[in-house]
Amino acid sequence: MSISEDEAEKVYPTEYWNDGSGCKKVFAANTDDLQEAYIRGREAPPSDVEVKAVAKRLLWRSCKKWDGIESDCVAKDEDDAWDYAGEICGYQEDFIDRAKEVLEVARKAVTES
Repeated sequence: MSISEDEAEKVYPTEYWNDGSGCKKVFAANTDDLQEAYIRGREAPPSDVEVKAVAKRLLWRSCKKWDGIESDCVAKDEDDAWDYAGEICGYQEDFIDRAKEVLEVARKAVTES
């Protein structure tokens, strides 16, 4: 199950009829309801998971060949680079701040006409 599916299930748990049939309750929604739900999703603030994913990519893309200070070790992938960055005080936090800014700009572009 994806993170968004897990979050949706927590916010809107699946409801079943109490008749023992195991059938899910179905609720009617019109196009206005669906459009509003779509807009809320597009305009929602990014989750911590999204921010971290963007921060990791920004860090990884910041160097063509990622290696640490005075280190012979080259990071194998985004996760490896992220783990190494965690050893440098404030480095991950800097990329998290950058990621939040990038996502805020993107969200603003979606909400402005």
